[in-house]
Amino acid sequence: MHVPPLRKPGEQWARSDEEKAELFAQHLSTVFQPNEMSSHINMAADMLPEQAIKLVTPKEIRWEIDRNMNPRKAPGIDEITANIFKELPKKGIVMLTYLFNASFRLKYVPSCFKVAEIIMIKKPDKPPNEVKSYRPISLLPLISKLFEKLFLKRLKPLISLPEFQFGLMP
Repeated sequence: MHVPPLRKPGEQWARSDEEKAELFAQHLSTVFQPNEMSSHINMAADMLPEQAIKLVTPKEIRWEIDRNMNPRKAPGIDEITANIFKELPKKGIVMLTYLFNASFRLKYVPSCFKVAEIIMIKKPDKPPNEVKSYRPISLLPLISKLFEKLFLKRLKPLISLPEFQFGLMP
């Protein structure tokens, strides 16, 4: 996607891709700040029952891939598409099963599942040369999305989650 030159503070212009990326990074770092909820998360984890999370089966993974992976969704930074997952042989599905079950047993999410590619999309009817005219879209790896779907199925019976997400709630 082509982004025209962006206006910097002080009437200067960001023309190179590196300058634009730096300008977007500065803007996003001021707009998005980390939540201060780490103590709440730790407290909630302490209140969960000490039962093991049910392990996944190759059949369940195959079903999720076939039924719930949209081939039109954009891949993440790893460039692995839904079509590649749909073409995995049985051995590939078994390897995903080992990986996901190890993650459940160890209570550890691999760091590569948390890396997103951020692309900036221009907001409608906004001037294209202003940094504030763009919004970020995070493209997560599809393996991460598959893992999250399987994990959420196991987590929902253990805790109560709201059915809908509401913005601007404390």
